[in-house]
Amino acid sequence: MKKIVVVISIMIFAILGVGLGYYFLSYVPYKTAVSNFEKASVSLKEKNKDIEDLVSEAETVVEKGEEALESNTLDDLKNSVEKTQKSIRKVPEMEKKTKDIENQINEMNQPISYEENQNELKNKLEKYKNSVTQLKQITNPSSTFIEERLKEVDTITGVQSVTESNDPNKHLNKQGGYTASVYFVDNQVTPPVEGSDIIQKGNDAGGNIEVYKTKEEAEQRNKYISTYDGTSLQPGSHYVYGTVLIRTSSRLTASQQEELTKKIYQKFIEIK
Repeated sequence: MKKIVVVISIMIFAILGVGLGYYFLSYVPYKTAVSNFEKASVSLKEKNKDIEDLVSEAETVVEKGEEALESNTLDDLKNSVEKTQKSIRKVPEMEKKTKDIENQINEMNQPISYEENQNELKNKLEKYKNSVTQLKQITNPSSTFIEERLKEVDTITGVQSVTESNDPNKHLNKQGGYTASVYFVDNQVTPPVEGSDIIQKGNDAGGNIEVYKTKEEAEQRNKYISTYDGTSLQPGSHYVYGTVLIRTSSRLTASQQEELTKKIYQKFIEIK
């Protein structure tokens, strides 16, 4: 009987030993690893928040797909979004074995910085947004906008918008006609041009800005004017940007025409 009791006692202690061994050597380390995995996951998600929010904002802008003045800015933004997404350290699906979980924890806790990718993405996003805004500024702008920007050009000394009553071409707001036409005087034009006002002095005194609803209408008008290039009528220089036709006086030299056109264009796309 005593032998049976001893055997049973030994078995009980053995079972308890196995149970305690499993608990302390396997179960406890596993639960600890699971807990640490959750903490590391929370920490990594917090580190990822700003960059993921930026990526989300950029993706929304890309999805909208607005036309930009420089079309390459959208492609640059798309590439930057893709590059940034790949750089983000993801929270993995938790492994089943304790050792594997601990390895995952070590990987998640490794130092990480998104500063370079974040700055690049911010830069590409800003450039694209600005390019979209710039195109909008030269897409059927108002006569008020044209006047304000022309006045900022250092050589332009006066501006005047046409009305239906004084429009020399009778095109204002008609089908295929301009929605705004602003004449201006430039001090590089010598001698002075005769006329009771700036509109009467016409394109010769400095130039004229014609605004159209569509780029096609602006291009059509530009094509018509080009038929007089090299003739005695001397239309001066004429270039289309967006839906805006920038004309400069034939009394300016070629380099003056080029420089004046550039200054006007830069003022039109300047973001304030």
